[in-house]
Amino acid sequence: MEHIENIIVGTPEIHPHHFFAYNEADWNDKESKLTKQTDERFLPRILVDLGIAKSTSQVRKNRPELFIELNEPDFLEVKWGKQFLWIMVN
Repeated sequence: MEHIENIIVGTPEIHPHHFFAYNEADWNDKESKLTKQTDERFLPRILVDLGIAKSTSQVRKNRPELFIELNEPDFLEVKWGKQFLWIMVN
């Protein structure tokens, strides 16, 4: 399984290929495989579920700015170690 780069929180109102891909073909060929959709809104729990962080307390201790709930529509970039995540919140 490939690693996850894109996360969709909630149900998107706009098709994700507009945010994560150059065009629909790029979305179908590559980006859709790197994207996970979730209803989880607690960012540390998302990082743990993806295997990026070992625990939510690790996030709280090492990156307190990421110890947040994703309740408002947003698009953010998160860097953890060498891995980047792009998160679309609906």
